Amino acid sequence: MATMESELVVSSSGGTVREAAIAAAKQCGEDQIDEQASMIAEAWGEKVEKLTAEYEAEMQEEGVAEAVAGPTTRVRGHRPYMWWNIVVAGPFQRARRNGPFLPAKIFQNSEPAFIVGGIWMNRNPINWAPTGPSAASIMAAFNMRIRFETMNLTTVTDGPDPAPVDMNPIHAAPGRSYFKTFYRQIGRGHFPAPPNGHPNLYELNVTADITETAPQEFAGFSTWVYDPDLEPPFYAPPFGRFGLRVPGGRRPAVHPGWQYDVPMRFMVYTA
Repeated sequence: MATMESELVVSSSGGTVREAAIAAAKQCGEDQIDEQASMIAEAWGEKVEKLTAEYEAEMQEEGVAEAVAGPTTRVRGHRPYMWWNIVVAGPFQRARRNGPFLPAKIFQNSEPAFIVGGIWMNRNPINWAPTGPSAASIMAAFNMRIRFETMNLTTVTDGPDPAPVDMNPIHAAPGRSYFKTFYRQIGRGHFPAPPNGHPNLYELNVTADITETAPQEFAGFSTWVYDPDLEPPFYAPPFGRFGLRVPGGRRPAVHPGWQYDVPMRFMVYTA
């Protein structure tokens, strides 16, 4: 993947979140990070609303109604009750013909770039009981801290980490009662400028934990990461090994989508 010094025609196949990111980049100024992040988060919330309703309908069809102990205990072959999850998307960048250029995961140290995330909590009664409190209602009163753990893969050193997000309490954070959103700026000088010609590659993991005095069994990290970039198709030359000829050919496009158990990866360079 490399930066492209031209406008890229993108399809809307990436879904509501990608469409919102494109619209936000067009409507907002370069320094209006709050506005861009809010537009993406709202679109994401609408998407989550639809998907949550589909998830709930599917679980009702399964007939899961018996309450059992433990957040993820299986009930005789039925699906477990998911209490909560943390998801993250990005990086996002406001691409222009004269720069910044796509893809968003490759940006100059001085350019704006940001990520968006969300805390999803199950709004249905615990363990699919007919009535009772939900995971969302129980977690709403807790305080949660979200951290952004970065590693410089080029130098194999820690950080620098963006400032954490505190939801004190969770119900007061932006978003729906069961889906709370957040964002963090990772551009505009957050990462040190590497030497010209020696870009630095980073990985980022997002963690979340309850910060109550009394220990709580709620902690996790983002195993699902949404990559908003489109990798266009290209033609690869043939290559071989040990005398074997392997034909080259068209490499298919990789569309925006979810990656599982893979940290967010991006590169910072100096022009």
